Amino acid sequence: MESVETLTSLASGADEGLFLLINNGLSNPALDIVMTFFSVVGDAPGWILCGLAFIYFSDRTRFRRRSAIFLLTMGVAGLFLNLSKDVVGRGRPLERFKHEIAAGKVVIHAPYETLTARSFPSGHSQAAFTAATFLFLYYRRFGVVLFACAMMVAVSRVYVGSHFPADVVVGSAFGWGMGYVAWRLDPSQTQREKTA
Repeated sequence: MESVETLTSLASGADEGLFLLINNGLSNPALDIVMTFFSVVGDAPGWILCGLAFIYFSDRTRFRRRSAIFLLTMGVAGLFLNLSKDVVGRGRPLERFKHEIAAGKVVIHAPYETLTARSFPSGHSQAAFTAATFLFLYYRRFGVVLFACAMMVAVSRVYVGSHFPADVVVGSAFGWGMGYVAWRLDPSQTQREKTA
């Protein structure tokens, strides 16, 4: 039991250290604009709108069915993620470091939002990777752009001080899994399409 607590403490310390390295070490006015953009636009509504447009222009004949599956996937993923946030109850960086901030020992770079609760896992990262994975698996194009944008959203959440790195890694992995499961379970997909 003691070794588990030690490992948990070490992992938490590494997570917090990496957060401070990214949040403090990379901060500059130009990146503030870029990262704030990805953080604001990269929430679920932004991905849903872009995803629907992507499906419409890529596959108009199957738009209604594919968009319905996409919306259902995004909704179910978001629901499960928010339930897990309530269960875990991890505070955000501003909450975790509030005493160190008050004492002047730690500075957290938060260019546009000051959230304190429900940090784990990251909803922005989940939405980004659910959408990117879904769109890539169905259409197999623009994969580099889709995943680059999803990655920028995830990194931006650490940069703007809203999440620890572990929050975005788990949110991203969960999002990827939800997009993949939706694609695999879709009965309209042929076996050939699923192994392509």
